[in-house]
Amino acid sequence: MKIALAFVAAVLFSNVTLAQGKIAVLDLQRAILSTEAAKKELKALNAAPEYSKLTAQAESLNAEMKALAEDLQTKGLTWSNERQAKQRKDIEYKRADMQLVAQKLKQEQNEIVQKLINQYIEKARAVTNDIIKSGGYGLVLQPQAVIHADTGYDITAQITDRLNKAK
Repeated sequence: MKIALAFVAAVLFSNVTLAQGKIAVLDLQRAILSTEAAKKELKALNAAPEYSKLTAQAESLNAEMKALAEDLQTKGLTWSNERQAKQRKDIEYKRADMQLVAQKLKQEQNEIVQKLINQYIEKARAVTNDIIKSGGYGLVLQPQAVIHADTGYDITAQITDRLNKAK
């Protein structure tokens, strides 16, 4: 009797497990942004004159800020309190300017990323549904919801490959 109950329990449990399907991890945004088309758009952004100008400005401000901080550190002991305070103020102004430029760069990137996602989301969803059905996945999680998963669970690259082929 115990053996029969154990057998029935094992059969029921295995059927439940099979019905649940496989588990996968998917970063849909990364899948879209990893496509050849998205890489091309992001490369074009980096080459755009306005974006290049902002990048150069950020690098210049960073170099100026470091030079001012280095001067303060090496020569500051010989300076008056007023001169030290002015140097600190100049460093803070450069830091604020650099943060503003960094925000502008981030805004430009975010606009392109959002455009790409909007452009490819429907195709990505269709491809994702096909892969989920054909792979027999019963549960697909975003990477942020997963503490640990081996790379074999990640189907993001499959989505990217299919999107590249779909064009």
